[in-house]
Amino acid sequence: MNDYYQILGVPRNATEIEIKKAYRRLAKKHHPDITKGDKASEDKFKEISEAYNVLSDVDQRKKYDMFGAGGGQGGGFNWQGSQPPGGGFYQYQQGGENVDFGDLGDLFGDLFGMGGIRNGPKTGRRAYHESAVNGADTFTNIEISFEEAINGTERRISIKRGDKVETLTVKIPAGVDNGSKVRVAGKGQYGFGGGKAGDLYLHIQVKPHPDFWREDEDIYTEVPIAIYDSVLGSSVDVPTLEGVSKMKIPAGTASGQKFRISGKGAPNLGKKGKRGDQYVIVKIVPPKNITGEMRKVITELAQKYPYDPKNQ
Repeated sequence: MNDYYQILGVPRNATEIEIKKAYRRLAKKHHPDITKGDKASEDKFKEISEAYNVLSDVDQRKKYDMFGAGGGQGGGFNWQGSQPPGGGFYQYQQGGENVDFGDLGDLFGDLFGMGGIRNGPKTGRRAYHESAVNGADTFTNIEISFEEAINGTERRISIKRGDKVETLTVKIPAGVDNGSKVRVAGKGQYGFGGGKAGDLYLHIQVKPHPDFWREDEDIYTEVPIAIYDSVLGSSVDVPTLEGVSKMKIPAGTASGQKFRISGKGAPNLGKKGKRGDQYVIVKIVPPKNITGEMRKVITELAQKYPYDPKNQ
């Protein structure tokens, strides 16, 4: 069984921020657009994404910490005993050891929405209360591109409801981020005895972009400029999700300096019509091949106009 914490290289008590930083660092290293057909990196990227998908979700992480990757569906533990979950004293087997769980009626009611299950008074088999039982919620993972997360999109998905497989078209709103949950009302499992159906939850996983990254509603990108542009000032091309824009670089711009392009970020999910900004981080790139004449001119400038960068 894969250890998701080990895959991301974080301790089991890692915070959400630590998990997110670890995922971004590893995803950028192994992204298929960067590794270009490297099968090992592609597999690693999928493994990283799977680990982040679980650990970034509070509910899934709790279940993972309790049951492991099997999530209580047969992959992480096996029930021991003569009765199914819902009453009585049980054990489960994990790592070759039997662990006592005690009375599971309340536990399974909390985990799976089966609060309406109890032991029958005569047969010992489980039976339903006479009251209606609502259907359980269904969870599924959806992977989308960075651009789709910003602009919104649709997906055709197939889910199992009862004993049938249904195909749905689901809308993913503009502005979702990695780890966002999208609720589709009434498309979970069917209820019993007049109970209403549960909901379908889409757990969003956003593929990293080779040029952009995101912090809340703000989008960031890094733009290389020549040392001449830094010293003299210039107008440079800046990529945005809507195409290339021109941006003025003032004279004396330092490497790492950040510029803001208003309203070019992601939509705010909670505030209709509101968008974040795009931030452009400048990276000064010196010329790679310096000729003898260039070296002579630069040396003369350095001698004639020396300066201390620490005092700038």
